[in-house]
Amino acid sequence: MALVYEAGYDYTSVIGDKKIKFRQWTAKEERKYLSALEDDKTEFTDKTIYDSLILPCIEDKNIVLSATEQKKLLIDIRIESISDKVEDLGHECPHCGAKNDIIVPINDFMKYIPAKYEDIEAGGMKFIMGPIRTNKEKERLKIKEGIVNYVFNDFLLHIHGVEIKGELNEDFKFMELKNFMDELPTKIFDEVFEKYKGMIDDLKMDYKYTCPNCQTEEIIDYSTIPNLLWA
Repeated sequence: MALVYEAGYDYTSVIGDKKIKFRQWTAKEERKYLSALEDDKTEFTDKTIYDSLILPCIEDKNIVLSATEQKKLLIDIRIESISDKVEDLGHECPHCGAKNDIIVPINDFMKYIPAKYEDIEAGGMKFIMGPIRTNKEKERLKIKEGIVNYVFNDFLLHIHGVEIKGELNEDFKFMELKNFMDELPTKIFDEVFEKYKGMIDDLKMDYKYTCPNCQTEEIIDYSTIPNLLWA
């Protein structure tokens, strides 16, 4: 009889209206995660983190997740696999200089903000925005791995159509859309991209903390702590 351990998908990550069943990291996967945190020269990227630390752990391998949803899911897996708390040891109060050890449950301050999509008008054009494309649509768009960076890729997958001079084009290939966006004047592209960033989902990690020494309140942004988000 082969010596094989089969883990069940015993945990659920609730992200907006999605309920994603997942398992804990294996010992090998946890070592990968901790190694990535310790090595500033790690070869881990957003894609390799998803492929090695998220995808193997979820029951539905075909689910489509935005970049923010992936971050939330990574944290939920980290909570169940390692710890549900963040340890901010020796945190220095910006008001009195006192150093305090802060240990707080992640779910006390982590808040997922759902996306609110609306069309974007810029440069006489209208960009039809919506949820990230499904795997079937990704296949139709013929995306090639590694041709664009992760953030730009995520942005393009939220564009469902482009209206130019009253004519709506929704039947484009991925590279056609990429090349079109690359050729836009900088001001128009920046306007579209900034409006897009204002409507997509977000993960707030602000913790309200009161210094026990001077009783002054501060807001700590824990999204900057590497072992909570991408390594």
